[in-house]
Amino acid sequence: MVLSVTGDKPATDPPLPAPPQGLPMPSWFTDAFPSDAELRGASIVTRLLAALVLGSLVSMTYSTTRRRHAAQATDLSQTLLLLAVVIAMITLAIGDSTARAFSLVGALAIVRFRSVVDDPRDTAFVILAVAVGLAVGAGFILVPLIGLPIAAVIAWAFSKEALQASPVSAPSCRVALRTTPDCPAGPIHQALATHLVRLHPRRIETVKKGTLVKLVYSGRIKPDGDGHALIRSLQECPGVLGVEVVFSESAAN
Repeated sequence: MVLSVTGDKPATDPPLPAPPQGLPMPSWFTDAFPSDAELRGASIVTRLLAALVLGSLVSMTYSTTRRRHAAQATDLSQTLLLLAVVIAMITLAIGDSTARAFSLVGALAIVRFRSVVDDPRDTAFVILAVAVGLAVGAGFILVPLIGLPIAAVIAWAFSKEALQASPVSAPSCRVALRTTPDCPAGPIHQALATHLVRLHPRRIETVKKGTLVKLVYSGRIKPDGDGHALIRSLQECPGVLGVEVVFSESAAN
């Protein structure tokens, strides 16, 4: 028997076509957003949905442990929910780039937030929402899953303790005064101390091209006091030209 060997290679099957990688994008679009290649769409959607769910838990924890007027509690609850999602988006955009992080700090440095936070617990919940969004955006889901229940238990425990210690609290208020530049401070402080507790100076600035001085204080009306008596006392102070009292909490919880 004679075997013949030829130089022809055995026939092979043609290569399979590559699986589709998604919707085709025009070159001008992909060239304008080259950083999108670093992220996957499914990962972005998953992290943002997780931030939405965990932000909702932060908002619910705040609503159930905060003793304040319902409308104001709703405003901050919505802020906490949006804040968690926004921080997650920022973290996704920054990624591992130090340059992007410094660019973000520079961009946010020009933003001024003039809202006065009356309760430090509100600040704590804002930081909690930021931490949740930051962790989810960076891909660390276990951090908020473990830390959020612990924070909720602590907030609930202190809320119950505060409720037992002070079942009814006086309404908090913001007092804005317009005075002359040479207005004495003594009578104003005496009038405020007569009608308010937890008195804190918040801001002092000149207005009307330096012709007037604006003073802002925060505090709580005493149980036996009212806003009308506070305004009358301040109007009697020398140098006071205008008084504004804004209540930020209802008289009863």
